[in-house]
Amino acid sequence: MTRRAQLGMAMFLIAETVFFFLLILAFRYFAPTPYLSSRNGWILSVLLLSSALAMWRAVSGSRLWINVTIILGAAFLAGLLAVSSSALTGIHGLHILAGLVALALVPASALRAMALYWYFLTAVWLAIFLAVYMGGAA
Repeated sequence: MTRRAQLGMAMFLIAETVFFFLLILAFRYFAPTPYLSSRNGWILSVLLLSSALAMWRAVSGSRLWINVTIILGAAFLAGLLAVSSSALTGIHGLHILAGLVALALVPASALRAMALYWYFLTAVWLAIFLAVYMGGAA
């Protein structure tokens, strides 16, 4: 990955970090705590963490691991749609969907930048799950 691509992805992820941080704060302060059982949240977390591990393996160049990442990400998204209806998780789900589409289309030369994005989405999910669902009502 070139320096320019790294800088571009870093700037994008900084903006997304601020966006999700403020979104989580707003939901903790203004919205009632959305319903997501702890069990379902942990299952979703395991799916997304597993997809991040598969993405780590995919960076070595194996298309198999990219496909595993996409399958696990799609399973996470389907599970998210089935068990949660909050706008916060919906926005995160849209980012996951965009990541899945990009993973399916991105050339191998851009896989490292996509890996950073995927790791970021995994970290955001963990922040959402821990701050909103495990933290209880504000």
